[in-house]
Amino acid sequence: MNNRDLIIKIARRLDKFSLNEIIVISELEENEVNNILSDLLKAQIIIKNNNIYYFNNKKTAEIGNSVTITSIGTMKQIIIEKEEGYNYFLTLHKNTQLRIRKYVELLNLAKQAGGKNLKNIIKYFNETSNYKEISYQAFLRIRNKFYNYGFKGLLPHISKHITSSIPEELYTYFKKYYLTKEKLSASKALYKAQNLLQKEQKIEQPFAFNANLFIRKIKTEFTEEQIEYMRNTVNPPRNKIPVTEIQEPTDMLFKQAAKIYFNRLKTDKKLEKLMQEKTSYKNHLKEYFGNLKIKEITPKKIADYKQNKYDLGFQLSSVKTYIAVLKSIIIMVCPNTNNLLTKGDSKWKNVYALNMNILSEQKIKKLLDLCLSKYPEVYPLIYISLSTGANIPELLGLTWDRVNFKEQTIFLKYFLYGERLIMNKCSSSMRKLKINSKAKKLLKKKFNDIKPSQTDFVFRFDTKKTMQLYFEEEILTKLSKKLRISKLYPSDFPHNFVNICLKQNIPITYIQRTLGFYRLSNFVEIYKDLIKNLEKRNYDPIEKLDVI
Repeated sequence: MNNRDLIIKIARRLDKFSLNEIIVISELEENEVNNILSDLLKAQIIIKNNNIYYFNNKKTAEIGNSVTITSIGTMKQIIIEKEEGYNYFLTLHKNTQLRIRKYVELLNLAKQAGGKNLKNIIKYFNETSNYKEISYQAFLRIRNKFYNYGFKGLLPHISKHITSSIPEELYTYFKKYYLTKEKLSASKALYKAQNLLQKEQKIEQPFAFNANLFIRKIKTEFTEEQIEYMRNTVNPPRNKIPVTEIQEPTDMLFKQAAKIYFNRLKTDKKLEKLMQEKTSYKNHLKEYFGNLKIKEITPKKIADYKQNKYDLGFQLSSVKTYIAVLKSIIIMVCPNTNNLLTKGDSKWKNVYALNMNILSEQKIKKLLDLCLSKYPEVYPLIYISLSTGANIPELLGLTWDRVNFKEQTIFLKYFLYGERLIMNKCSSSMRKLKINSKAKKLLKKKFNDIKPSQTDFVFRFDTKKTMQLYFEEEILTKLSKKLRISKLYPSDFPHNFVNICLKQNIPITYIQRTLGFYRLSNFVEIYKDLIKNLEKRNYDPIEKLDVI
């Protein structure tokens, strides 16, 4: 409420007041109160006698309305036959014409009275006319329509400015539910109509409408007798109305689906979720999936993507978050025909799988021997990864200040991604790992040979390529050929660490923490096949107990 309206409200309640009383009650400055009272005196809303003010009860102006008292008095007399829109008026239902004539007569009466004492005029009109009673507030709405649009403002659907905001299709469905002997309330009929439209995918989500708008529109189309007849005799529609099957856009590009998805989040005002998921999409999904069609995003593609991200140093828990965003985008656009329908479906079996080259003990020994003889600068990197479970990008991001020779530990806080160091987001991923004596010896020798600064990287190679690309293309590719296996991945070293630990019955919880898994369930989800491989016979837990 603005200050002017506040003073009017106080004046109306007090009826008789002084300047000081207004200042005390309103808590406004004296200058501002004086200015407002001067305006109200000019508008004859209040009257002044000596130093006492009175509220003018005879001045029944509608404060703040777009039409003032003077505008009523200056409006032209309405002659329906001469007004623009008369031909359309003749096509309207008899009851609608009668209602409009009532409005016109009341407007003309207000004009003749000079626009004064509207409440009394309306009361007199209701008592003397044969029309249905009209309220003061209803007349104010009619007056505004006439003032803004002329006679056309009183006609239904004639002006583009006042065309009904009700969607025609929704109105049609509303009638199907409202004009039946089920006798639903307008709100219930509107709810059912929107629900049906949503099921038929003609609207994305229900919208807020005033049910009275639909009732008023029905009354312009049917007489009260017709409405009553239909609400007593017409059967309600069946629950299952046959609809045309809509083909889902499986040929849509993923980046287009993402745009639709994020616009939906914005519309729903889920701004925090929008910010988080849009960041994941731009940084981790768009480049890989953006130009793929929805139907091309298969569990195999997702498994390859996950392997790729893990090879780059991302934690599996983080990648799982990105996959969840991917799934949300696809399911919103193609809820029924995408390749990622349900987690229980057979198509999901390999979604979370990783390509694992699990090597035998002989192959691991051969790998280390080859590396030591052919690529001695890389040997410490592979040896430490196999012995600690640290992944290659984490070791490539290791600096000398995070190597503690005294405690025989390395602290993994970052991983190398291209040319950038990325901090591990999860606290469990930032971990201190114990290295064995041989690893300590290898690192100590390297440190003494090159005498680096504390902030230098532990592993650096003389190449123009990025460290990881060099390691994959120049080292792993050649080692794979010599070992006669299809391809070695950077992630194969932690996988083989897990396999060796499991075979030696090292507790799973230790392996989980060493690899930086936040939850044991995540670890088991990835390595469940390796764990199952340990089951080679039936077990009797009390077999070795001395039981009588």
